[in-house]
Amino acid sequence: MSGATPPFPPRHKGEIPVTELLAKASRSLLEVWGEEMFRNSGTTLEVLGQRLIIFNRPAAIEAVLVTQAESFAAKPPQLSKLLAPLMGQGLFIAEGARWRARRPLTTAAMAELADGLDAVIAAWAAQWAARPEGDTIELIGAMEQVSAEMLLRLLFGPAGDAAAAAQIMRLAHAYRAKISGAGLITLMALPDPLVRLRLGGDAKRIRAVVAPLIARARKAGSGLIAALPADAAAEEVISLFGMGHDALSGLLAATWFLLAEAPEVEAALHAELDSGAEDRPMTRAVLREALRLYPPVPLIARVAGRATQVPGMAVPQGSLAFVSPWLVHRHADHWEAPDEFRPARFLPGAPAPAPFTYLPFGLGPRGCVGEAFTLRAAEQALATLARRFRLARLPGRAPIPTAGLTLSLALRLPMRLTRRTG
Repeated sequence: MSGATPPFPPRHKGEIPVTELLAKASRSLLEVWGEEMFRNSGTTLEVLGQRLIIFNRPAAIEAVLVTQAESFAAKPPQLSKLLAPLMGQGLFIAEGARWRARRPLTTAAMAELADGLDAVIAAWAAQWAARPEGDTIELIGAMEQVSAEMLLRLLFGPAGDAAAAAQIMRLAHAYRAKISGAGLITLMALPDPLVRLRLGGDAKRIRAVVAPLIARARKAGSGLIAALPADAAAEEVISLFGMGHDALSGLLAATWFLLAEAPEVEAALHAELDSGAEDRPMTRAVLREALRLYPPVPLIARVAGRATQVPGMAVPQGSLAFVSPWLVHRHADHWEAPDEFRPARFLPGAPAPAPFTYLPFGLGPRGCVGEAFTLRAAEQALATLARRFRLARLPGRAPIPTAGLTLSLALRLPMRLTRRTG
């Protein structure tokens, strides 16, 4: 069973000047990868005096993310420069003792609080049912909103409502716009005080919306927030929402689009959902393949804290080490027809992906703390909504995925809503 080849940005051939590379990066990080990078074992670049090493070989990926994770524990300072005004020292950018102390607390709390999503999803099913047959839904915005509502339910319990989710999302969009595209390159070149000045106002507005939600949830003892220390609450809420929201909304949007492009896969999914079976291997396979083609974080960056050797390459101290799920997931050595949508790769009985060739949430000690929640929430939402509805792409509205810190299928993607049953 296979589907269509969904869209991806054009790939340049051969080496290109640094100025052109930076211009591509300012539009989208997905554009910097040349055709040969999807076939080679790795690439070393010198950009503005900084050595950049991109690892494609599974053994090297294992070294960077797992077996030598302590040597590659630090994230690039440029990342902290962009996110610290908003996230402080939240889990996503924290390092050292602070990270070691907070990671277990957050992981345990998320594992215990993945319930309570049914009400959010049921409300969305009711909203869709109230729409006229054939109505147009803007997919990206809809999946951003439902994801925000599910995450706020996780974080705050009943204190997180749809209105708060929409408000936080609008403010987060404004912040993200300043650290994307050409703004990303500009901010990278500015000293830290000027970056904080440019981003501080947006960060303050987000914190002002989050503060009363934290207070209500802590008073009621509800949501993940009640399990976190008071001094960590705001930083962790914003950090978890910021990264978790993009992962969940991007996964749901990509899945709906891919199903609309692959009628055979969509029919198999519908057959599974219509059966009423509690186990849903096709649903999970569709989601896993969507994550392969459109990983939420397309580029994982680390700094080599010391000179070291990984399989196939010496890594000088201070080098920027990159592992790109976007590259690895579409690498010709690791996948058959790597650009095609083929959920059958992940069905029971299919050969498992080779180790360290599938990493949509990262791997090792700094793998995404929200992986289990994201997969569970996405499966619940897809199973509930796809049992009753279909979404079809409108003619001439094909997305072109782009990426800054996270991947986006499109800015806007209108699709036609139809009912499957009464």
